[in-house]
Amino acid sequence: MSIQFFAPRDADNQLVRLPPALRRTVRWLPRIGDIFPDFNVETTQGSLKFWEWAEGHWVHLFSHPAAKTPVCTSEIASVASYSAAWKAANVKNLALTGSTLDEQTQWHADIARLFNVKVDFPCAHDPDLKLSRLFGMMHEKESEAWPIRKSFLIDPSQHLRMIFEYPIFIGRRTGEVLRVVHALQLRDRTGAATPSDWEDGDITIIPDDRSEAHVRKEFGAGSVRLSPYLRVVQPAY
Repeated sequence: MSIQFFAPRDADNQLVRLPPALRRTVRWLPRIGDIFPDFNVETTQGSLKFWEWAEGHWVHLFSHPAAKTPVCTSEIASVASYSAAWKAANVKNLALTGSTLDEQTQWHADIARLFNVKVDFPCAHDPDLKLSRLFGMMHEKESEAWPIRKSFLIDPSQHLRMIFEYPIFIGRRTGEVLRVVHALQLRDRTGAATPSDWEDGDITIIPDDRSEAHVRKEFGAGSVRLSPYLRVVQPAY
């Protein structure tokens, strides 16, 4: 389904003046809460049917511009270096780029030599960048030839839970993706919210009116109400 912008209006029913370049039909773009579509793709580890491959796991699906480029080299090495942490968090990684499988395989050998890490996750070839366009990874004002650095976190029910976007020449921080994985998994287990700069084991927020007995059972400690709208707990685990 596409959406045509004719005469969009704001909350006060006033016309929103769009630049002419934005007055066009736009395709679906993934949003938080969407079920991520199934797709087939060829990877450095063979053919992959996404839903079947992802079943029972969280997935970090991310695009990068191209093999044998400097920032991408550092990113793939970084993701590979966190192998044990991904497995502990039940996360599978899948990289997506327009580079051929031969180019990527040669590149992974360079990464192993340079950083002493094995790229142990599948890296997909996206012919003509068709999937990259579908998933909103192509930003023509950034580059007409390469996808940006876009990351999705998808949960075991195939729902999209996080979206990050970075420009081409700025590398991502792998630890931030893992931090969000831990925060989302905590949310799913306990219903807790996480404050700014939260790390696993830090004070968490109780965003509802659950009983103190429920808090103690869930977190092994009592909560503290800092204000009428801010209630926190330091988990005992």
